[in-house]
Amino acid sequence: MDSRSKLLAVVGTGVVVATLAGCTTTDHVYSQGRCLTCINNPITGEPVNYNPDEIPIFDEQDITVGEAQQVTTSVTGDGRGSFRIASGVDIDTAYARLRSGFRFRAPVDFSDSMSDGFQQRDGAYHHEANPGSFYRLSDYERQVINGVEHSIVLRAQIERDGSGSRINVEFSPSGTLTYNADEMQDALEQRFDAVLR
Repeated sequence: MDSRSKLLAVVGTGVVVATLAGCTTTDHVYSQGRCLTCINNPITGEPVNYNPDEIPIFDEQDITVGEAQQVTTSVTGDGRGSFRIASGVDIDTAYARLRSGFRFRAPVDFSDSMSDGFQQRDGAYHHEANPGSFYRLSDYERQVINGVEHSIVLRAQIERDGSGSRINVEFSPSGTLTYNADEMQDALEQRFDAVLR
């Protein structure tokens, strides 16, 4: 087998793996209300890796969070939701405030113990930092709604936006769904408002 045939075999394998990975995902990526990772059968047009009845409905709402601008929000029936905040707080200050106001852990918060190693490999945890440019954070969080504390997975992506920052927030239940997603979103927006002031 010559090098060109090997290259084609590797590329073909990569395409197959990417396609299969896209077919098995349940967490989809949306942009401007469109699903970017949803796949339809090219012949029949039928959905392959999603249920078209479960795609969230996106709408624009004005939400005041710190010095926020217009914010896109989305809530689904499975306890997941997202919102985007444009803030006048610079990106590194926003990161520091979110780290202190929520339970986002950084690598320095872990020891070399085996249990800490397992916690860092947990799917809920993620910490990626490029100071002055972007931060991607994910961790378990607790939020009280109507006097009841709920456990969620909270994700925040902080991006520089001129002299301010833009924060994309997503939340999902970390256990059995026991809360109203609209109430969860309202409670989280209030916390982000307080933290980013």
